[in-house]
Amino acid sequence: MLTRCINTIRRSERGRFDWFGIFALLVSALVLIPTVAVAQDQVSKLAIVANGLTKPEADIFPSLSIVNLDEPDAGRAVADEEIPLGDIIPSDLVAQENLLYVVTQIRDPFFDPRGGYVEVIDLLTHSTIEKIAIESDTTPKQIAIVESSKAYVTGLYSDKVDVVDLNRHQVIKRISVGQMPDGITVLNGKAYVANSAYSKEKGTWNISYDDNSSVTVIDTATDTVLKTIPMPINTSSIANDGESSVIAVSGGVGDWIVPGGIPGTIAIIDTVTDEIVDTVDLEDRAGNPAVDSMKRLFISSGGLLVYDLVNGQWLHGVDNPFSDLGGVGAIDQDDNLYITKADWTGGGMDELYVVSPNAVLLNTYRVGHGASGVALAQVETLLTAVSPQGKLAISWGKLKTNN
Repeated sequence: MLTRCINTIRRSERGRFDWFGIFALLVSALVLIPTVAVAQDQVSKLAIVANGLTKPEADIFPSLSIVNLDEPDAGRAVADEEIPLGDIIPSDLVAQENLLYVVTQIRDPFFDPRGGYVEVIDLLTHSTIEKIAIESDTTPKQIAIVESSKAYVTGLYSDKVDVVDLNRHQVIKRISVGQMPDGITVLNGKAYVANSAYSKEKGTWNISYDDNSSVTVIDTATDTVLKTIPMPINTSSIANDGESSVIAVSGGVGDWIVPGGIPGTIAIIDTVTDEIVDTVDLEDRAGNPAVDSMKRLFISSGGLLVYDLVNGQWLHGVDNPFSDLGGVGAIDQDDNLYITKADWTGGGMDELYVVSPNAVLLNTYRVGHGASGVALAQVETLLTAVSPQGKLAISWGKLKTNN
């Protein structure tokens, strides 16, 4: 088209200019070449809630709810049960760039060994891209992103950690760890796996615990085990402070298993020496830990308690708990806490709470059935190209995680 315009001008040099012809050709060229309108960057803060309840008689199955945290109207902010997951059990979820990874387990009436998937979901389109199969002896439990192309998934019954290639969407290796690996966290080039070490009689609910609980330390560059650290009974959850410490939590044992029960314990591991440098005894059983930017540890144990990891003292103990809403699911960049409350009756009273660092309830969202996990992300739209007719030509974006 541009060549035709030039040739027309050259031909016109031998006589008078054909202004009408030149004008018509230029207009035609502009119609065929789209103009680019650059839209202003838009960032949406999202909370993704895993809803785990299954009640086929009430047409209730696991799903994901998407909460737009920028929407001031709490009712309008929630895309309830936006992404169906099918008849499975969601056990963990984490965001990485523009993708959400959801660990799911195939159902079993007695929670015996079974397979599952890592479901890969595009948060820009709310659609499933891939399901990465996990072997049937595994019962996949939790996931940790090691790098952009690799993740670790703990296998509760396999006593292994599956190494997942996120580009090829498949398990490429298995690392042997301790008995009943559950929680996992990654810090400073190492993965720390909490091995709860309980035993279960197949086909029954008979469970027993022994003293073999441990934390396995893995070199993430070579996928090799560096060390095994003995831990208090039933150490099943773990987190890190983002700098130099890993916090492993013994959940304790209920009195329906051991007469009188066993309270939980917090064990703090120095990631330089990979040794326990301090332990804190709890008065009750414990849930999963979470650590904010001020190195305050939040843990559910007879209420939501807060422990100052820097000064080694309770900020909120059992006598003055931080909150009675339950355990923390996630913490954002402003140190706000995100707490899910599940209504396992199917009555639809499931909620996501957002709580400020000074214990003020900022917002409450009604989400899907069996709300039992949450991940945070920021979706950023970078550029939009539009044709002169106003039709969308190209759009793309990326997602930022809140780490």
